Amino acid sequence: MEVSEVHSDGMTDEYIVGKRKNRVLALDRDRCKGCSICVTICPYNALDMSSKKTHMGYFHPFEINGACIACRECVYACPDFALSIHKLDSVLLDDGTENSKEVTK
Repeated sequence: MEVSEVHSDGMTDEYIVGKRKNRVLALDRDRCKGCSICVTICPYNALDMSSKKTHMGYFHPFEINGACIACRECVYACPDFALSIHKLDSVLLDDGTENSKEVTK
């Protein structure tokens, strides 16, 4: 996934929160206001709130131990439209690593 800007804290406007097979859960840090509705609504208890604040002064969600299955419940519940699921086209390289590129939202 391409990101537009890296902030002084080393984080980007949009970053990967969770990854499952060919889907990733991404957070737009400029939209997230730290309400934690996504954490509460997650049926898999896959999200928690970070102890670090974004460049805008809000705490943000993060994935717990790879538990996110990209079910979209948090995406639908987010009042700020800060979360999104991206479908990836993954290619397994010879060295065992993945080369992924975004194909749709």
